[in-house]
Amino acid sequence: MLQPAVLWVLNTPAMKARRISLDEIRNVQFAAEDVLSSFEEKFEREHKLKTAMALTNADHEEISLYVRLADGEVVELVSDLIDLEEDYVEVRGGFGIPLRAIVDVGV
Repeated sequence: MLQPAVLWVLNTPAMKARRISLDEIRNVQFAAEDVLSSFEEKFEREHKLKTAMALTNADHEEISLYVRLADGEVVELVSDLIDLEEDYVEVRGGFGIPLRAIVDVGV
């Protein structure tokens, strides 16, 4: 059974963030520290990323990654292909986003 904190994360509405393109993401600096602090938040992020990876690999469905930049701004990146590596998420075009910078995943 999920803990109450995890249920809250599952019911969080989509974030409002400036949308950037895959080309723009190549020129930004990411947060240096993990943007999530609790085990539950990190667990939920990984679960959402695995779900998103399955959706994009099977149906090429677009998903949103909400990423915190080094200056603290949260931006939205939309991709129809992601692959979860150990510490990175690879998006269409082969660009890697550090897992530590991902605030949320819109699936």
